[in-house]
Amino acid sequence: MEHHLLCTSSSLLLLFLFSSVPITSQFPFGSRKQAYDHSNVTCIESERHALLQLKHGLKDESNRLSSWIGEGYCSWEGIGCHKITGSVLKLDLRNTVPLYSDEDYHCTNCLGGQLTPSLFNLTNLRYLDLSVNNFSTFQVPTFLGLLKNLRYLNLSGAGFHGEIPHHLGNLSHLQHLDLGDSYSSPVWNLLSTKDLGWVVGLASLQGLVLFGVNLTAAQDGLQSINMLSSLTTLDLHSCNLFIHPHLSHVNFTSLASLDLGENNFNNYTVPPWLHNLTGLHDLHLGYNNLSDPIHGLFDQMTSLVHFDLSSNRFDASTLKSLCNASSLTYLDLSENILQGPIPSKIGQLSKLTNLLLSFNKLNGAIPTNLWQLTKLQDFDVRNNSLTGVLSEDHFAKLRELKSLDLTGNSLALNVSSSWIPPFQLQEIGMGSIIVGPRFPAWLRTQNEVEVLNMQNASISDAIPNWFQVLCDNITSLDLSSNSLTGNPLEFKQLKHSRYASREVSLSSNKLDGSLKSFPLDISDLDLSHNFLTGHIPQLEDGQTSVVHMLGFLFLNDNRFTGTIPEDLCKLENLSFLDLSNNLLSGRVPLCLGNLRDLWILDLANNTLSGQIPSSLGNLATLCFAFEWK
Repeated sequence: MEHHLLCTSSSLLLLFLFSSVPITSQFPFGSRKQAYDHSNVTCIESERHALLQLKHGLKDESNRLSSWIGEGYCSWEGIGCHKITGSVLKLDLRNTVPLYSDEDYHCTNCLGGQLTPSLFNLTNLRYLDLSVNNFSTFQVPTFLGLLKNLRYLNLSGAGFHGEIPHHLGNLSHLQHLDLGDSYSSPVWNLLSTKDLGWVVGLASLQGLVLFGVNLTAAQDGLQSINMLSSLTTLDLHSCNLFIHPHLSHVNFTSLASLDLGENNFNNYTVPPWLHNLTGLHDLHLGYNNLSDPIHGLFDQMTSLVHFDLSSNRFDASTLKSLCNASSLTYLDLSENILQGPIPSKIGQLSKLTNLLLSFNKLNGAIPTNLWQLTKLQDFDVRNNSLTGVLSEDHFAKLRELKSLDLTGNSLALNVSSSWIPPFQLQEIGMGSIIVGPRFPAWLRTQNEVEVLNMQNASISDAIPNWFQVLCDNITSLDLSSNSLTGNPLEFKQLKHSRYASREVSLSSNKLDGSLKSFPLDISDLDLSHNFLTGHIPQLEDGQTSVVHMLGFLFLNDNRFTGTIPEDLCKLENLSFLDLSNNLLSGRVPLCLGNLRDLWILDLANNTLSGQIPSSLGNLATLCFAFEWK
């Protein structure tokens, strides 16, 4: 039942009542809808008018603000009110479901347009979230600095451009400020500032997120942020900020989470002042080309649980020193210059859930102690030089394991055909290690697999029928460069997945038979270098609405016969099409010239006839190959 509120312009009594009740008792900041009965609340006409003016200035393609009608604005979507005064305390317009059209990936669920200064009339506003929308070409409004009662301001991933207004420094009660980019957003902010001195005015700030903000010119930036003694979360990832090796005094010792990834460290050294941040839980220093040893630097960080040192130049001595950090649950040293064996002391990190050591130069056998890490969920050592044979005993205690990547090592997996692993893996990376010669029967027990890479895994066997069921949930499948036999797999459209599309590679095997249909919801399909026969299949009725995402199609080096189906022209996102080295005949379809995104078209070594279609001249970026017989 909707409650209509009686509106009045009087405000003195309301402001008195409002000031006497703490905000934390009125609504949870994380809630998007209100659970309170507003039937006895008096609404404020000036605030209702301000909200309607805001709505009028916004572009709302998906009609997200359809509830913004009538008198009772406290029941409108995204609005949170004081339960006694009716004053607007919370405005949460975060886009939680980015939706795209098929043509240009336009976010139909994003709010856009211009923010009107009417927001200033919401004088008691404490919480404002406009994140993950699309305000492209607009700057952050300076009038936001007049909302003196704000405690929470989130403009991340909303497409704002230009200089950050220094007026935001007037928000002395602000506790959380997020102006960064968001991986979940369809557009990114393009913000910068030449001077971070304005942040000193944010005396109450506890969380500051500037991820992706250009701070190249703000060389005193860290000195200014250092004045915020209440800060617990600081995200300066990808800011290109110059990190001073010395701070005159470390003032933000309350920090629990610090991200300095992808910045500019002086002389590529880890600043020694970090050892003063003894309360850190999360520390990110990745992608900084750091190389100096850090021995003992983090000995006092007994609370550190998440440590990212990826894409630097640390050696094995750094890994050994971190084996004493018993509080760690997440350790990422991928893409460094680690050499030699994995230290046996790694077993001391009994709380580890994620151990990421990929793209290094580690060699020797994986130490026995590592297999005692019973909480391990993600173990990634791909692209090293590790050796040895792994048996069932090695995995016996890894019941929590969800992701295992051993790709690109000199390892062999030797387990019985009746082995039932103690884990349920979601991601399996066993490319270029020895898994065969039999098709791994233990895969049948894995019901949650989304990524499977057993490329070049020495498998010489027929694909079993039960594997077809498993494939219905896999989003990335690579079984290329084996000696697999049997018919090509058929794929059903995914019902539930974290991924929008799938990639499938079964190239360089011995598959035969015909291809019945194009797999649904697949962006990359590689069936090249097999013994497939018959015609290239037509698209099924109604199928084009799904397979439009197919961008890479490799059917070359098979035995396909018949003509090139004109249905391929319906694959509007097709970029690579290779049908070379088959037995195709007939003419090249004129409509291939409509595939504007086509880069590579290879039809060589078939028995095609007729003229090359002039329509292909419309494809400016096309490289194509023909060979007539």
